[in-house]
Amino acid sequence: MRQLLTVFSILLLATLFSVQSFAQSKAEIERRLMVEDSYEASYGQLFNEAAYFRGDTFLNEYTNVIVINKAANKQTLRLYTNRQLMLSTKVSTGREDVEHIGAVRGVFNKIFKGTTQSHWRHTTRGFYTIKRVEGYNYRSGESKFHMPYAMFFNDRRGLAVHQVPPDLSGGEAAGEYALGSRASSGCVRVHKNYIQQIHTAVLAADKGQIPVLSTKTGQAQLDEYGRVRYERGYKTIVIVEEY
Repeated sequence: MRQLLTVFSILLLATLFSVQSFAQSKAEIERRLMVEDSYEASYGQLFNEAAYFRGDTFLNEYTNVIVINKAANKQTLRLYTNRQLMLSTKVSTGREDVEHIGAVRGVFNKIFKGTTQSHWRHTTRGFYTIKRVEGYNYRSGESKFHMPYAMFFNDRRGLAVHQVPPDLSGGEAAGEYALGSRASSGCVRVHKNYIQQIHTAVLAADKGQIPVLSTKTGQAQLDEYGRVRYERGYKTIVIVEEY
């Protein structure tokens, strides 16, 4: 009996130590990953709609302005084209938590679908021009999930506006049901009934000379002579705010 009690005590202590170590490991991962990038804007309203409608901002040099409010109780997207509001709809942005991927799950995800490393499911705030545009059949190079009509605005984090993936766990209907709440890994999910309107507007605007704006403030960047810097890019800007 005494030996059984000793073994039981050892097993109990080992279990408690394992649980404590796992909790410490999770906390350390979260501390390391949940750090905002230096280029990210602060909390608050970033888009001045009144100034935009008056034509008093550099945003007017873009054909399309896509405004996303990532606040937990808002979760909306508005599309403006040439100073006209064309669309307003519910979306899902990042969950704003860490998805912990252990070794076993990492191997499983690599074979099937899903990311292979723990990551912060975060949608960055700020002013971002569209960097690249994909079609209906596009799939994530890392997770292999379907991302129809993906329009990438933050290539550093692989963030895009795209249709709700039809191959989500629970199916596309589950992703559409979640619209209006945080549900993604960082991208901005849009209902299939609206994504093509956004995608078409971005392609129709095409590329041209656009002002280089600070991702943090939206202010125009100046060259060494004090003149506004311009570059060639998509004439669509994405503003992610949280208020």
